[in-house]
Amino acid sequence: MCENNLKKYVDDFFNQLTLYDDYHNNHLYKGLLKAGIDVFFEKETVYNAYEIYQTFFMIYQITAENKSEKDNDSSIVNEPNTLLDLVKIMKKYEENTGDLIEKQRDHFIHSVNVFLLGLAVYSQNKKYREAFKTYVLASPYKKYYKIDGEFSHEEFLYRWGVASLFHDVGYPVEIIGKQLNKFINDSVKSISSTYGADTAIDFKDFNEFNTIVKIDPNFADEYTQNYPKAKFLNLFKPTDIMAQKIATDFNGVNVNEVSKHLDDFVKIMGESGFIDHGFFSAILVLNSYGYLIQKYAKNHDFFFYPIVDSATAILLHNYYRNVLQKKPFNLSALHPKYSPIAYLLILCDELQEWNRQPFGIKDKKRSHVNDLNIVIDENKLEVDYIIKSGSMGLGFSDDKEELLKNVLSIPSIFRKGLMVFTDVRQDNNIMREIVKSEIQAPNTLLRNVEKLALQIHQQYIDTTTAQYEEKKAKNELDDKTREKFESLTDFNHLSSHLKLANIRQARSIPKKLNMIGCELANLSDRREAITEFAEEEILDLAIYEHDEWCEEKIAMGWTYGEVRDDSKLIHDCLVPWDDLTPEIQQYDIDPVKNIPALVESIGLKIVRSKIRMLTIEMHKFYQSKVSGTQDFDDLPEYIKYSNYKQADFLVRILKELGYEVVDIENFGDEIVSFDEDSLEYLAKREHNAWYKLKVNLGWRYGSVRDDDLKLNPNLVEWEALDISHREFNMTTFRNLPQLCRNVDLKIIKN
Repeated sequence: MCENNLKKYVDDFFNQLTLYDDYHNNHLYKGLLKAGIDVFFEKETVYNAYEIYQTFFMIYQITAENKSEKDNDSSIVNEPNTLLDLVKIMKKYEENTGDLIEKQRDHFIHSVNVFLLGLAVYSQNKKYREAFKTYVLASPYKKYYKIDGEFSHEEFLYRWGVASLFHDVGYPVEIIGKQLNKFINDSVKSISSTYGADTAIDFKDFNEFNTIVKIDPNFADEYTQNYPKAKFLNLFKPTDIMAQKIATDFNGVNVNEVSKHLDDFVKIMGESGFIDHGFFSAILVLNSYGYLIQKYAKNHDFFFYPIVDSATAILLHNYYRNVLQKKPFNLSALHPKYSPIAYLLILCDELQEWNRQPFGIKDKKRSHVNDLNIVIDENKLEVDYIIKSGSMGLGFSDDKEELLKNVLSIPSIFRKGLMVFTDVRQDNNIMREIVKSEIQAPNTLLRNVEKLALQIHQQYIDTTTAQYEEKKAKNELDDKTREKFESLTDFNHLSSHLKLANIRQARSIPKKLNMIGCELANLSDRREAITEFAEEEILDLAIYEHDEWCEEKIAMGWTYGEVRDDSKLIHDCLVPWDDLTPEIQQYDIDPVKNIPALVESIGLKIVRSKIRMLTIEMHKFYQSKVSGTQDFDDLPEYIKYSNYKQADFLVRILKELGYEVVDIENFGDEIVSFDEDSLEYLAKREHNAWYKLKVNLGWRYGSVRDDDLKLNPNLVEWEALDISHREFNMTTFRNLPQLCRNVDLKIIKN
C-alpha cells in the first residue's frame, strides 16, 4: 500500500495506547505488535499479515499463567495456541480452493486491513471512542483494561482485534458450499446447458457444532445473576448466548425469536442458497474461547462480556442487515451505542476494498482497488478508492454509501457523513488483461499440435545454425553461441522438459489466434488466409507468449536470479515484459511474426474465425444505421475486442432459448426469424452484457458520446434505455439470421 493517512491514524492510536503487560510487567508487547503493523504497511503479504495475527494472539493467549502477577515465574514454556490454529486453517483453505469457485477474494490480508481501519476510526473520532467507553462501563463487567484505575484503550484493542481478525475465520464453510454448487452445475452443464442443480450444506448434527465443551457446570452462574432471564437459555450453546446478547443490546428484540431463528439458520441458508460465514465464524470463536477459559479457570466474565461482545459483532456483520433489519425484527440503522464493535466491523468490512487478492475465477477477472486515500476526523469519513485499470462498475461508490447509510447510523459519529469516491487511473493494458483472462482454448487435434511442435523445433535449429554460421564467418564466434549450436539435436532426442516446452508452445498457437479472432483452417477453406498480423496484435501475442513461458518455468520450479544458472533452475528473464530488454523481447516477437508461415508449413492456414466475421458483419449493419461510424479496421483495439466479446455472447444467449449458431453446411433447418418475446429477451440480455463489458473497460454514462473520455449516453440499464434504442437493439436480432448467412453461418433450433 502507498503510505497515506491510514498509517498516520494507526500511529496515532498506538501513541495513545499503553498495554497492561508493558506497564505492569515491563514487557515490550506494544512495540512488537506495532513493528509487525509497520512492516505490513510497507508490503501487504500473507506472511506479514500472519505476523500480526501471531503477535496479537500471543499477547492475548489464554494459558494457565496469571498475567496479572508481576514477574510470573510459571514453568510454562510452550502452550498450544488454538486461536492461531483457526487462522492457519482459514489461510490454507483460501489459498487452495479459490480457483474452484466463481467469486472469492482474499479474507486473510483483508481481515488485517479491517483491523487497521478500525484502529484508525477509533483514534480519529471522539464520538466513537465515547460510544465504546460508555457501552463498556454500562455493563456489569468491571474487569476491563485499566491503567492506574482509568479506562484503557486496550479494552478496545482487545475486543476489536478478536472481532476484526476473526470475522472471516468461518469463510471455508462458504467456500465449500460454493465449490459443491459449482462442481455439480459445471458437471451437468458439460452434458447440456439446459441442466441445472441447486446444492446446500447441511450438518449431520448441528447441535454438536453449536455446543461449547462443558468443563465447569457452573460456567454461567455469575452471568445469570446479572441477567436472570438467561437461566432459561442454554449458555453452553453459542446461538443462545448470541441471542441473549442481541436481546440485551437491542431494546424490543425478543430473545426467543432470535434464538429460534439462529437455531433454524442452517436450514434457512440451505433453502435460500446463501451461506453466512459470519454465523460460523462467531460460533467457532465462542467454542474456542469458551473451552479455553473453562480449561484454565479464568474469570468467566471475561468470556460473557468482551468475548461474547466480539463474537456477536462477528455474527452481526452480515446478520444485522440480512435478518435483523427485515421482518419480524425490523431494526433501523445501527447506532454505535447499541453495539459499537458490530457497528465498526460492518463499516470497516464494507469499506476495505484495497489490495484484496482475488482467488475466485470471476474475481480474478474483474478490476480491483489498488490503493486508497482516506480522511477521518470528528465530522466526516472520506474514502477515495484508486483503481489503476478497468472499473469497479457504475454506481460502485454510490452503492457503498447507500448500503452503509441504510445499515448504520452514520451521522451518529460523522456529522458531515460518509463520502465514497472512485478514482480510475486507466492504463493502456486493459484490453490485454481482459483478453488473457477470458481466452478460450480450441480443441486442436493432437496430430496438428505434433506437427507444429516439430516445426517450432526445426525453426529453432535453423535460427541457431544461421546465427552460428554468421558469427563464424565474421570471426565473432563466442563460447555461448558455440555451445548452443553444438547442443542442437533432433526432436526425438530432446529432453522431456524441452519436448514439453515445444508442445506447450504449439498448443498455445490456437489460443493466441483466438485472442485476435482467428483460427486454424484447412487450405481448402474458402476464407482468405491471414499471412501477417497487425503490429498491435504482434505485441499482445508476444507479451502473452512471455507470460506463458514465465508460468511454465515457475511451475517447473524455476526462480528469478540476475545470473542464469540452469543447474539451479535460475533464470534472469523471469520478469514482467516491461522489464525485459528490447533484445530479449525480440525473442518473443519474432516467433509470433512467424506463426502464419509456421502454420502454412504444416499444410494449414490462419483465417478469421466465423464469429469474428460475424462481428464485422454486425458492425457493418450498425454502420449502415448510424452515420459517422468508423470502419471496423479503424476502431481502437479495445473496441474491436469489445465487439468480439459481444458477438461471442450472442451465441451463448441464443443457446438459452434453445438456438445454436452452426456452419451453413450443418444439418438442421435454418431459423429465419424470431417471435417478439424472443427478440426482446435477446435484446435485453445483449444490452445488459454490453453495459457490463463497457463498464469494465472504463466507460461511464455521459449525455453526449465521447470516445476519448469513454462516455456513452446509452450506458444505462435496459429499463432506463430510450425506447428507440431498445427497438434498435431488437432490430439487430431481427437481422441476425441474414447476418449469419452472410458469413456462411446459420441459426438452428435444438
